[in-house]
Amino acid sequence: MRLQEIVNGIKPRFYHQGGSSFALSESQCEAHVDLTFSAALQFLQGLMMAGKLAELKSLMSAGPEALRTSSFRAELVDKCAQSYYGLDWPLERKRELAESVLVFLLQELQQEFQRGGYSADAAGVMKFIGMDSGLLGKMGGLFGKWF
Repeated sequence: MRLQEIVNGIKPRFYHQGGSSFALSESQCEAHVDLTFSAALQFLQGLMMAGKLAELKSLMSAGPEALRTSSFRAELVDKCAQSYYGLDWPLERKRELAESVLVFLLQELQQEFQRGGYSADAAGVMKFIGMDSGLLGKMGGLFGKWF
């Protein structure tokens, strides 16, 4: 999946953009970016399967600000924090890390999208994440309703 490739390219930046404040090594920061990304994808897929498309569009389209204002913020952050099985930190500290990683990912993905010159429509998003835009028709225009 192209999206995973993009995350692999940006995850080393997390340590230098605030991840070091959690007293984790660079490799630990990268591992927690991976854990957060996986947990967030599972959460977002759950929203899609539950038919919560408006909420999903909101989370995906507004970047880091959407995370702060989303009604699903606490649930998403908790899902990500719970994926940090290797940390013996209090849950609140894990939540801080999860929110920090999520904001980082949203900012970086938004910048990568803009740098790539992708169109701000369903086809552009599909191309950015590495999915066949022909899939739009197969999914009944599901993504097309977002734009």
